[in-house]
Amino acid sequence: MRRLLLLLVFLPVFATAGTISGHVFLDANGDGQFQAGELPPAGALVSDGVAIIAPAADGAYQLQTPDAPQVVFVVNPSGTWAAAGFYRYLPAGAGQADFPLIRQEQKQPFLFVHGTDLHIYDNSDAPMARYVQAVNDLPGPVAFVVHTGDLAVDTTGVLPTEGERRLKHYQQMVSGLKPPLFHLPGNHEHAGTGNALASPADPDWGKGLYRRLFGPCTYAFNYAGVGFIAMDGTDVSSGKLQYGIPKECLDWLQAYLTHVDMATPLVMMIHEEFFSLGPQKTQVEQMLQGRKVIMALSGHGHSLSRAPFAGGTETEGGAVSYAWHGGPFGPNPMAYHLVRIVGNAFEDIYGDWAERYPVTVTKPPREAILKDQLHLEARFLDLKNEVTTVDVSFAGAKTTVTTLQPLGLGRAFTCDLPLPALTDGVYDLVLTLHGAGDPMVEHQPYVVLAGTEAPFTAAGPARLKLLTYNVNAADLVKVNGQEIGQLPADAKSGQGAEFEIPTTLLKRLNTVEFVSAPLPGGGCDDFWVGNVSISHQGKTVRDPRMTGVAVPKSPQPTSRAMYFDLQP
Repeated sequence: MRRLLLLLVFLPVFATAGTISGHVFLDANGDGQFQAGELPPAGALVSDGVAIIAPAADGAYQLQTPDAPQVVFVVNPSGTWAAAGFYRYLPAGAGQADFPLIRQEQKQPFLFVHGTDLHIYDNSDAPMARYVQAVNDLPGPVAFVVHTGDLAVDTTGVLPTEGERRLKHYQQMVSGLKPPLFHLPGNHEHAGTGNALASPADPDWGKGLYRRLFGPCTYAFNYAGVGFIAMDGTDVSSGKLQYGIPKECLDWLQAYLTHVDMATPLVMMIHEEFFSLGPQKTQVEQMLQGRKVIMALSGHGHSLSRAPFAGGTETEGGAVSYAWHGGPFGPNPMAYHLVRIVGNAFEDIYGDWAERYPVTVTKPPREAILKDQLHLEARFLDLKNEVTTVDVSFAGAKTTVTTLQPLGLGRAFTCDLPLPALTDGVYDLVLTLHGAGDPMVEHQPYVVLAGTEAPFTAAGPARLKLLTYNVNAADLVKVNGQEIGQLPADAKSGQGAEFEIPTTLLKRLNTVEFVSAPLPGGGCDDFWVGNVSISHQGKTVRDPRMTGVAVPKSPQPTSRAMYFDLQP
């Protein structure tokens, strides 16, 4: 008993060193100041990312906090909104933080915008301004915008002072957005974690800078009966950045869900895709079991993809920065993701700041290999119903589509196009949309394997370049059926590799295969390669369908192929 009493006395002194207190209240007179009689709305919560409490009947709350900078935030009930921001940053880890809320009409259906991977540079102001204008010009009210991380390039590899400059530059760029804006941290927002000169003792190191400028890494808010939950997908462990949901984030989610009615529809948000987080995806899904998860929103991969998640659908939102960030990402990532919530369901479409009628081709999928027929299904964003016809052209075959059907937030069309006799290569699908102003032209490349090689004379050898991941055996690399080398079995994750392709092997369309090799303990290696390209005569070409391939683990050697067109 004596030992227990000592622990009870000692732990509060060790764990907490300050108090955050204040009021949550409906601001009846709109002055932003708490007055007696301004009571909190039912269901409001306050949290510092660890503890979650409801304010007292008079709106007062109190949190005991560690002796370090803290972020405290309010979770608003539906039908209310935080009048002066939903979080407060307290550099001393203690102090006063009031949260005035206002009544707000929130009806379904409602629209919001999901943007991700903005990766601002010092020279990206002009296209970012076009993105901001595109969002502001969307017809119909947009309830809010969510940016799911990677706001700047980059704060991890620089000192926190430079990271602050970059993130404040981002803040300037998005300051013109008319709807309210929410943020999530990405893997690029952990200041100084990749710079040996940066000190972990700096309050801005790691997550500190993000929290000071943007607030909590994990939080929630409500709108029109729907609960939105933001998760942190990047951990800092032993001073190093790693992909994964931090334990404190998982603990907070589990605690927060005890305050949420099982019938509340939920939208989950994260930077790193849930589908890429392995066991942690399963852990989160278990916490959400029995709940109505409408959808999950993510970024990170700069691509358009969907995957099942917790009974709903996870949607990766492309990348606002696709036009300026570069790097080994998939083709046509699109710039933003427009979502409409309708009851317990959603409608969505991808948008683009650079196109008047952003087009998403759903069939054939980009990874398809075409031969003699093109069956096309596509959607485009045209909220004003301006487009009248679409011209479709592929490798000399043409047709005009005049039947355009409404489909959720977009409009859709289909057509079948017989292809002429083609030689193997990469060809552009060209869509010309006729609407307001000049026609808008969209190009999307596809691989054709018709079985006929085009005449081609290579002017010297080529170089195959790639990055290796999870290689544990001497996996083979083949070009047009001939082995040209092996991946280094001891390669570190992300290590580069290069191979010369002899002149005699080169064709117009080159097939590059990655073949798994046996492992000492049995079975064959599972690995993947990324940022794969072929350089020839000053020209660098990539597979238009993908930037890399994953070879799965199997009892026997397994291969995956990519295609590279050297046509001048």
